[in-house]
Amino acid sequence: MIEVLKKVKLLSGLSEKQLKKLEEISILKKYTKGKIIFNPSQKAEGFYILLKGKVKIYKTKKGKEQILRIFSSPVFFGEAAGFTGENFPVWAETLEDSEILFISRKQFLELMREDPEIAIKLLTIMSKRLIYLTNLIESLSLKDALSKVSFYILKKVEETNDNEIEFRTNIVAMQLGLTKETVSRVLSKLKLMEVIKKDGNKVKVLNKKALSELSE
Repeated sequence: MIEVLKKVKLLSGLSEKQLKKLEEISILKKYTKGKIIFNPSQKAEGFYILLKGKVKIYKTKKGKEQILRIFSSPVFFGEAAGFTGENFPVWAETLEDSEILFISRKQFLELMREDPEIAIKLLTIMSKRLIYLTNLIESLSLKDALSKVSFYILKKVEETNDNEIEFRTNIVAMQLGLTKETVSRVLSKLKLMEVIKKDGNKVKVLNKKALSELSE
């Protein structure tokens, strides 16, 4: 368990001893595909760490679903509402069978009072994440379809440190505010340019330099 927690970006600054303390107050929960983890009518009573599987974060408006993020393991999520103790602003649903650690808000806050260094390290990493997301949203809002899709693929490659990423056209389309058809056309163009190769739900980057230029 500790080895998995070490790979969680939000916890990357914590020592093994601090991670052990975190593990001790965690409860392992298993969810099947399509299960709701939390929704906007719920008060946040804790924090979540995705150990295995995938989770989509989304909002609904007039019956339409807007996907905000797709989380792959391992990742810490639900922290914003978890710290405030207010209702979750979004829905969280499993995209496949998943294993998730739940950490009680009360116990987590007590742990940070006992060891303030944990709070300082988390605050530092959360601030970096906020800056990254702000820059990401700003960048995407100014781009055309080709640039948006190229930028999305490039960032996923950088995040995973792998030239091959999972790419589900319908989900990416919703995340980028594009139609599925538009994303498909962009992918076809990138394939013709020999920038990427697509096989099922996988996209492999063949020319990272060209992808970077197209994303600007």
